[in-house]
Amino acid sequence: MTSSPSPAAELFEHRRMLNLQVLLGHLRDQRPEGARTVEDPEEAAEIGADDADRTAGPAIEIYDAERLARRLRHSDGFVGDPAEASNDEDASQARQVRLWTRMLADERGPWRKLVIADDALIARLASLDMICPQFSEVTAWIVRAAGLSAATGTPLRLDPAVVVGPPGTGKTFYARKLAEALGVPSEVIAMNLMTDRGSAFSGLTPVWKASGPGKVAKLLIEGSHASPLIVIDEIEKASPINPRETPENVLHSLLERENAAHFVDEFVDLPIRADHIFWFATANSLDPLPESIVDRLIVFTVAIRDAEMLAIQKSIFHEANLRVGGSFVEPGAELFRSTRGHNPRALSRLWDIAMGFACEAGRRHLVADDVRGAEQVLLGGREGARRPIGFMQPAPRGQEARK
Repeated sequence: MTSSPSPAAELFEHRRMLNLQVLLGHLRDQRPEGARTVEDPEEAAEIGADDADRTAGPAIEIYDAERLARRLRHSDGFVGDPAEASNDEDASQARQVRLWTRMLADERGPWRKLVIADDALIARLASLDMICPQFSEVTAWIVRAAGLSAATGTPLRLDPAVVVGPPGTGKTFYARKLAEALGVPSEVIAMNLMTDRGSAFSGLTPVWKASGPGKVAKLLIEGSHASPLIVIDEIEKASPINPRETPENVLHSLLERENAAHFVDEFVDLPIRADHIFWFATANSLDPLPESIVDRLIVFTVAIRDAEMLAIQKSIFHEANLRVGGSFVEPGAELFRSTRGHNPRALSRLWDIAMGFACEAGRRHLVADDVRGAEQVLLGGREGARRPIGFMQPAPRGQEARK
């Protein structure tokens, strides 16, 4: 006679099945439109285990692999060697087909990792206050979101945010440190270099000679995470050639989570889930931005307070010291006080130059003369550039015209 399971065993099995049902529901919610679904909890557990081996953590499908396979089978593009293509469009289509082929052959399939916070991640995020205290409000917001993720076991979600502050306050530096703390890939897109409608974000269709996927699709397809950090540097400074085709048009979709879940890169030409991306923008002012973009962003204003400056100075020194293998001892308080007038951008250059002066003198510690020499290199040339060089003095404009 077979003995019946104990109450404890029944409770354990019941809780296991409930957890599997929750997992199944979560996976169903995370799948993109058209992706396959699994109804059996046991099968879902097996699939989850298999995918966990490939992605080493919770993951989602960022595109529909079956739809990709159908697209590849029915492609009427040129599939040979681009060097043998008869024209630019054929070569571009060949590159597109090759990208599809690589995507289909990727052993990870369409699965990419999600970020689910734990105590270690929260500690790394909280430590940002020690190196970037001027961003404490931003860090506190992110730590709260991480706490919610850890408590609920759900993916970390951060709404698109913009940090507004004067040049040189360390906005891009903070973004890089944030990516390191999150443990995700990152990409900086300089908006002041954007002269078209935003192909850096959305790619270019294969009808163009220089076509290719945008940085959003490349990060998701080539990277390991569904949640990379994309930094839009100086988001207010786009200068498109055609004012009617601005990068803000594509940002309207990418910064809106519901639309980003079905983002279509023009080159990939396949819906991609971009709704888990962490968007972090910097700006000197929000005045030039359309209100419809500002409405999609959480806005933080940053200014460096005197009480925070010493921590920032030490952080930037240690960053510079790491670049040379930690070869120098930390300066004393007096030397840090002498550099208080420089913003973080200038300091990041000043320490490197000052270390060069110290090394030239055979020292592994910095003195005031090293700092003064670095300041002369950084600032002295600016004044010299405003003065004419040599013995010939430029003639006034009126006199030059008479000659």
